[in-house]
Amino acid sequence: MAKKEVLLKTTCTWDNEEYKKIVIEKPEVTVLKIVINVNEKLHMHKHDLVNIAYVKKGTLTVITDENEEITIHEGGVLPELVGKYHYGKNNGNEPVELVVFYIGEIGTPLSVNK
Repeated sequence: MAKKEVLLKTTCTWDNEEYKKIVIEKPEVTVLKIVINVNEKLHMHKHDLVNIAYVKKGTLTVITDENEEITIHEGGVLPELVGKYHYGKNNGNEPVELVVFYIGEIGTPLSVNK
């Protein structure tokens, strides 16, 4: 028999910022697999759409431009920040594998570098 497990159900991002009313006239859903190598740090960036990251492997640390920080381990789910600059880094000893789900207005960039 199939089993279901809720990995995340939330009304806010990881820093407790509640999602605003979302109106999407032409929705576009994108799913990315992202691999962050050992000791790799991503560029400072922001998202102007809702996205959720599932940590398939490794441990991810996310740091905002205001030095707020969260660490998510393998099997964890991260409701990403919307409109706030941040970056991810891998301080572990194995690559971090993420599956990231984005939903927004068609044509909206998935991220914007600072």
